[in-house]
Amino acid sequence: MIRKFLIVFSIFLSIGAGAAGGMLYLYLQDLPPISKLEEFEPSLITRVYSEEGELIGEFFEERRILVNYADIPKNLINATIAKEDRRFYQHHGIDFYGIARAALANLKSGKSKEGASTITQQLARVLFLTPEKRLERKIKEILLALQIEKRYSKEEILHLYFNQIYYGHGAYGVEAAAQTYFNKSVKDLTLAECAMLAGLPRSPRYYSPILYPERAKQRRKQVLDWMVREGKISEEEARKAAEEPFKQRVGPVQKQINKAPYFVEYVRQYLEDKYESRAVHRSGLNVYTTLNLKMQEAAVKALQQGLRDLDKRQGFRPLKRDKTEEELKAELEKIREEEWASPPEINQVLHGIVKDVTPKKATVQMGNYMGSLPRERIAWTGRTLEAVLKPNDLILVKVVGKDEKTGEFILAYDQEPLVEGALLALDPRTGAIKAMVGGYDFYESKFNRATQALRQPGSAFKPFIYTTAIEKGYTPASKIEDSPFVLTDPQTGREWQPENYTHRYYGPTTLRVALEQSRNVVAAKLLMKVGIRQVIDTARRMGITSVLSPYPSLALGSSEVTLLEMVSAYSIFANQGILMEPIFITKITDRNGKVIEENMGRAQEVLSESTAAIMVSMLKGVIERGTAKKAKVLNRPLAGKTGTTNDYTDAWFIGFSPNLVAGVWVGFDEKKKLGKDETGGKAALPIWIAFMKEALAEEPVEDFPVPDSVKVVKMDAVSGLLANGACEGNMVLQAFKKGTEPKEFCGYSFEPENFSSATPYEAD
Repeated sequence: MIRKFLIVFSIFLSIGAGAAGGMLYLYLQDLPPISKLEEFEPSLITRVYSEEGELIGEFFEERRILVNYADIPKNLINATIAKEDRRFYQHHGIDFYGIARAALANLKSGKSKEGASTITQQLARVLFLTPEKRLERKIKEILLALQIEKRYSKEEILHLYFNQIYYGHGAYGVEAAAQTYFNKSVKDLTLAECAMLAGLPRSPRYYSPILYPERAKQRRKQVLDWMVREGKISEEEARKAAEEPFKQRVGPVQKQINKAPYFVEYVRQYLEDKYESRAVHRSGLNVYTTLNLKMQEAAVKALQQGLRDLDKRQGFRPLKRDKTEEELKAELEKIREEEWASPPEINQVLHGIVKDVTPKKATVQMGNYMGSLPRERIAWTGRTLEAVLKPNDLILVKVVGKDEKTGEFILAYDQEPLVEGALLALDPRTGAIKAMVGGYDFYESKFNRATQALRQPGSAFKPFIYTTAIEKGYTPASKIEDSPFVLTDPQTGREWQPENYTHRYYGPTTLRVALEQSRNVVAAKLLMKVGIRQVIDTARRMGITSVLSPYPSLALGSSEVTLLEMVSAYSIFANQGILMEPIFITKITDRNGKVIEENMGRAQEVLSESTAAIMVSMLKGVIERGTAKKAKVLNRPLAGKTGTTNDYTDAWFIGFSPNLVAGVWVGFDEKKKLGKDETGGKAALPIWIAFMKEALAEEPVEDFPVPDSVKVVKMDAVSGLLANGACEGNMVLQAFKKGTEPKEFCGYSFEPENFSSATPYEAD
């Protein structure tokens, strides 16, 4: 009987063993090959750098920064092993003692309280498997762990683990975690910080130092106790580490970096078009750009201030108090992180919460700092403090001073503008984009008005007409009759009569004066003389790719273009006739430092150096005597052109020094009027001046080069003749192609009617 039982038992045992073996065989066949680890490339952050090498942007799916094993502190290794896998160096992937211990603990407690996964099993799960809790996955996890241990050293396993595991708040790997929670590299972590990180992987949200600081503190103490038990630190070291001050953080110290959002987004779009989105967000590219951070900061500051100034000229708008509690809470969180994290600075514009309002002043809180808003600093609204503000209002203020006795900041009331704008600057010698701001606030509107908005340039288009004329043999001394005329458009049959901004006509006018005073009638007549198609061809050569309609109104900039196109085209004047293709990325390397793309601006001669020099000379007149005279405050050689559309919907100024070209556009997205007399000279030029003042502050003063093919003479701007004592009041230095300069001297001794200091000039 016993013999029969043993035979039956053996048969069932064999069947069970065979079935188990068969299942294991099937699982083994279904496992990913461990050799794939040799080719494994974890998802890494793509980083974008400024020309100075400073990090300005990041793209990622998982925020991970690879770290060498040698840079991982011993305390972090010991803390992690003590917490996650105390027999790590003894087992071969599976800790049978740990399994028995966990099973016993769970049996006693009546619930699943402890896990028994080794570090190697956790790594296998993260790299190859899904997180679902099924027996099949657990078996595969064990099989993979055994294979990993057989193929790799303990050090290699730890290196992979520390670079792969998730620590919460978007941080993958210990380097990203150290930067996220402690704003430092992992190699600089203290024992206390190592213990806190080691306590996160099992439940990163539950033990988050950001969300639940007390839990995190208790978890840190628990990990330190385990380290003492394992003999890795002394009780005294554990006590000191447990007492290390721990400050709750309002949010991750290391969030996604984006110091120039419109520019960084421009870079992202290019990368995704060329390398696909997944590669950009996972490949760990290093993107080196042309952006100059100092110029970028100056551009943001100048544009935002200019738009606020224009908005205030249009009048006060009552505060809207219709935000929901959730909307207000989200806005305050953003403000705390971005504006209130550090003390306010003089001239800084930031948000504040009104705490108290009296007839004489309002008290405003900005995070941990207080400010006083006196009634005279709200006078521009035409209202009293009590009529404008109420306690708990969230308002915009500008810091104008500080009371050293009370420590309170002196504030002025401001308002968020509705008007939009853009600023773009590049180096004409290389084509490198140095600054790009596509709107007042990227987080309110990601539409990039520097590169995407098609707008009418107004009189800023006129230099293309004058360039064509110079190429056709006209000179700055050539005259066009500034008098009324009517054109019949040959394509539409409609009549069109251009008018000057002043609604006056000035008779025979030199091209020099016509350009610097932005005379519409002269520009229209000149366009018809040189040919519309020829002007379009010139604009095309100079890099304008937008549609240009062949109508007479093209003389006044009726066809829409982008700011980038216009700035690039003007750079040709500054670069002696050479068009440098705009570039914004100089080099891209992969995660291993191998160069996969390198850019040098392509050069193309599109104008003769003499034509370019003559245009620079004429455009200098716009600043020296014309519609952009305000820019003389910069006290250095500059040239440029204002632009305004007839209905005041678009205001432009594009100008340059020998080494920097910058353009500003101002307008509403929906193309409505900016306001009466809000011309390029009034709305856009002040922004350009503020930017150039900062951007060129440390640059030496230099004049534009004069090629050998050009002769500079003292010309009477009105008559176009050589200037002498009789007409020195209108004397200008003007460049001519050699042989085309005037040969006769002016002979009048009076102030001509068509140009005098009393004559109003175009304000566009």
